[in-house]
Amino acid sequence: MSQGRYNSEEEALVGLARQLADAFEEAQTDEDREYAASAIDDFLSDHDHYAPTEALIALLDLPLTKQTWPLVDSVEATLIERGTEVVEELLDASCGHVYDLDGPVPQRALETLHGLSDTRLVRGLLRVLAGQADAELKQAAADQLVAVGEPAVAALEEALYDETARRWAEDALGDIRAAREEEARAEGRIVEEPGGHDVA
Repeated sequence: MSQGRYNSEEEALVGLARQLADAFEEAQTDEDREYAASAIDDFLSDHDHYAPTEALIALLDLPLTKQTWPLVDSVEATLIERGTEVVEELLDASCGHVYDLDGPVPQRALETLHGLSDTRLVRGLLRVLAGQADAELKQAAADQLVAVGEPAVAALEEALYDETARRWAEDALGDIRAAREEEARAEGRIVEEPGGHDVA
């Protein structure tokens, strides 16, 4: 592959994926759309197992048509197969840090995250909390851990021993505990006594 103005093959693959997504969206005729969809299919056949995550996420920007839905489905399946390693980039994309601000990538990135098993998702989100991500991304990771709920509790309790992750893990555990109590209260398993004390 000719890298041209790109600094690496990885960067070139990201650029190519973006160009392919743009080409399909800008196609004016059915023939042009067929050609663009075929080129994307070839890209996935040739590169999906080693293309950088950012390149695959770029293809989530495709408009959904009868030609592209199998391609988008294939991209999501490949990302899910990669597991924990893609969580941070998918989370970042779900927060709107994407090439096309008006496109469908944030929602599709979130859907792809939710396609991961709880174990892989929790592991990836905890890596975000313990890593060098900024506060916005760490908050997004904590929010997703709260959404996972009880399956995340044991791992979050372990994260309390990590100095970098502790603050976020504490907040997430507190929110999960509050949600658990609210659910129990709604189901009548907790009765609030006069004076503000809860009785199970």
